[in-house]
Amino acid sequence: MQRTLCLVGLLALAVASRATFTVATFSDPALDATTPLFTWDTTNNTLEGAWSGNGMTVDTPGFTGGGSVANAHFDMKPVQLTTIVAGTLYQMSAGQILFYTNDINNPFFTVDFDGGLFLNPLSSSAATQAGNVVDFSGPNVPANLIQEAFAYSFANPTQVGDKWTYTASFTSSADVVPEPASMVALGAGIVALARRRRKA
Repeated sequence: MQRTLCLVGLLALAVASRATFTVATFSDPALDATTPLFTWDTTNNTLEGAWSGNGMTVDTPGFTGGGSVANAHFDMKPVQLTTIVAGTLYQMSAGQILFYTNDINNPFFTVDFDGGLFLNPLSSSAATQAGNVVDFSGPNVPANLIQEAFAYSFANPTQVGDKWTYTASFTSSADVVPEPASMVALGAGIVALARRRRKA
């Protein structure tokens, strides 16, 4: 009986451990610091981002059908930053990131987040922004995603008065909810295994 319980526990653990995969990502489209993607306003403690130029390709391996979107753009309206460690670590307010091609009102990928962190290391050339309680949506974004996460990796920090600008790359990831059919098949396997052990 103990062996049966152990095997059932291991099978349940296998179901619980899902593989995280990349949903969408892009490399830094900026050639240098003269075309930044993000601006940190240190006076008003806000962070905002956008890219309306050419050269950004969003790879979408986690979308239904996969593929990539050439000459994509994105927009993130200013989010408020609350100081955790002055000059280094900040809590972000809720926000939204829209990825689109020609029409910002018709995005192909939307990232909503309830908050997050902005890290600006004092002795590094890169900063990061990551969200929490994240939700992905879009015409080709699967509906069964869970544990959504995203992060921007910033580079080329440039100070202009009370503002810092950055270029950036982006990645997003998620897990998937197991399909009901898979769960039923696994449950039937566990029951059969338990019966076989009981007879033995």
